[in-house]
Amino acid sequence: MAGLMDGMQIDLAGAGFQLAIVLGGIGLGGLVDRNKNFKLVILSCLLSSVGLLAILGVSEGYDATFTPAVVFALLFSLGAAAGPVQPIAAELAVEVSYPCDENAVEATQQLAGNLFSALLVPICQSAAAYDLQMPGRAMDIRGDTLVLLALVAATAVAFSSFDAPLERTRVDDEGAAAEL
Repeated sequence: MAGLMDGMQIDLAGAGFQLAIVLGGIGLGGLVDRNKNFKLVILSCLLSSVGLLAILGVSEGYDATFTPAVVFALLFSLGAAAGPVQPIAAELAVEVSYPCDENAVEATQQLAGNLFSALLVPICQSAAAYDLQMPGRAMDIRGDTLVLLALVAATAVAFSSFDAPLERTRVDDEGAAAEL
């Protein structure tokens, strides 16, 4: 890992990454609960993740060594950006599929995500042996990093056209208006 050589630093980076995922989920999840702006938050998270992954991926290709503080900052930022996507997307799925069973919607999303992840393992293993060489530059980007970047970027592009009504919020708002 660029800039981290000590086992304890790597352990702390992993723990900090997990903590950043949780804190990002709490912070951005709370924001979405208040403003219901699922699309903007998810797209912001995805695009931030692409940028952070590119920085980390290119730095590996340059064989650059960042200071541990820079690596920690990049990893924690990546955790805070990428981590909230799944739970916010799960909440969005429940919102737009209302009155479908919330548990069934979330379980289906989780199972589909796990299946897709399992299918990506052999693809990433094969891609890891490939390095994209940049002409005229002393750098490369590993193939598995390219797969991840392409996947996150494609997800952002596909999601950018998402436009479905928030049915659960609509029903809740109608219920609240009827009580007045």
